Amino acid sequence: MPTAREVLELQKMADRAAPPRILQLLDSALDIFRELVQPVGALEDFPIDAFGNLYEGNGMNSLDGPVPSIVARADAVAVFAATMGDALASKSRELFTQGSATLGYMMDAVNSSGAERLGGRMCRLFLEHLPEELRNKKLKAQYYCPGHCGWHISGQEKLFETLRPEEIGMTINSRWVMQPFKSISGVLVAGEMCIHRFPPGFSFCPQCRERKCASRLRILESA
Repeated sequence: MPTAREVLELQKMADRAAPPRILQLLDSALDIFRELVQPVGALEDFPIDAFGNLYEGNGMNSLDGPVPSIVARADAVAVFAATMGDALASKSRELFTQGSATLGYMMDAVNSSGAERLGGRMCRLFLEHLPEELRNKKLKAQYYCPGHCGWHISGQEKLFETLRPEEIGMTINSRWVMQPFKSISGVLVAGEMCIHRFPPGFSFCPQCRERKCASRLRILESA
């Protein structure tokens, strides 16, 4: 379950008092989420020295990007995919079409926060899955996804060919968009905390509006 603050942060409203109407919508959206969410995921160990072939995908990545160097310094890597199920996205669309656009918008924000939570949950599962000698090193795991940090969204294609998450009900369309919507996929990287830190000075950073790398790093630092 995402927290109310996480959803408000996503909407840039966490640092000011939200109007009662917004808080009521948020409570309703969280109730719907709790009722309909059906989380399921899959992960598979992946050899670090084979990551280059996976990352290249369709050759549409930025010329620079942090993910390959992060993986190269990792202790362990896995590919993963996870979804909250189709019922949540269907409910969000239904709300918009039935004239409840404000609740539909809030539902969309809750679903986005839920997807971020899924990524963190998969990281924890990955760490639990590591051999004992790696667990004893108290490594930090972070997730990196196509569509962010210079890794083109077309990278979903190679990921799905490798992991085959159709078994858990996940597919991609011709534009590499995942179904169910608000699902998440990528690589899980376990290593010392220092490998996950990088300055936002890459060629694609000025065009990025989400800054998910910064928020994910803050969560990892505090874990």
